[in-house]
Amino acid sequence: MPTYRLVHPETGKVDDYLVSISEMKAMVEQGWVQVFVPNPNSIIAGRTTSGQGGGQFTSQGWKDVLGEIKRKNPGSSIDV
Repeated sequence: MPTYRLVHPETGKVDDYLVSISEMKAMVEQGWVQVFVPNPNSIIAGRTTSGQGGGQFTSQGWKDVLGEIKRKNPGSSIDV
């Protein structure tokens, strides 16, 4: 069974609960609030990637494709 971090609706206490998905959904329907806790190993931080066409790890080939799209669409907001 998965572990969920839930906030008690009356006390506001946050705790982890080992319950089934259906039990967790029933708790949420009763007013419990699920808190998302990301896995620290799955977050990529401190990197600039290809968001809106720029970033130090974006390949020149992709930047060329975005530049071509921008040239063919004068009203485009693509930032290359």
